[in-house]
Amino acid sequence: MKDGDLVIRFQNGEEQAFDELVKRHYSTTHNLLVRLSGNSMDADDLCQETFIRVYRSLRKFKAQSQFSTWLYRIAVNVANSHHRKEKVRQLLSFGNDPETMAVDESTEPRELDPEMWDAIHNLPQKQKMVLTLRIFQELPFKEVASILNMSENSAKVNYHHAIQRLKERLGEKE
Repeated sequence: MKDGDLVIRFQNGEEQAFDELVKRHYSTTHNLLVRLSGNSMDADDLCQETFIRVYRSLRKFKAQSQFSTWLYRIAVNVANSHHRKEKVRQLLSFGNDPETMAVDESTEPRELDPEMWDAIHNLPQKQKMVLTLRIFQELPFKEVASILNMSENSAKVNYHHAIQRLKERLGEKE
């Protein structure tokens, strides 16, 4: 059964259809949020918030895009909101609390060495999101652009700048 069929079933009152959508998409959504937030604990909370928002809005979903595109857009918005709140919290704490600034290194994606993960984590937020969706979620630029509500060209430019920054930070030249 396709995602669209499950959405229709949910919209017609079949609550179990939502459970199936969560089962299908939880892992990829969680992985996306780990990469955007930098750690698994935050990603757990953000993933839960994402699916709460999906549940609340799913009856209004009009299927103008794929369910996964819509879901990732919500996840990115949740991550952005979290990122903004974190910036405010860090500003208010003046960076003096080492515990709040620590990153749980045990949650780094295994395929990346710590230096690469650190370089990605320190990219500007928009570049990090484009890079994450393009490389780790393996989405085409058109879908990345749709999720982030930007033009396809803007997604490509942000991706290019992200790659350039990573090369500079890691000491590689073209």
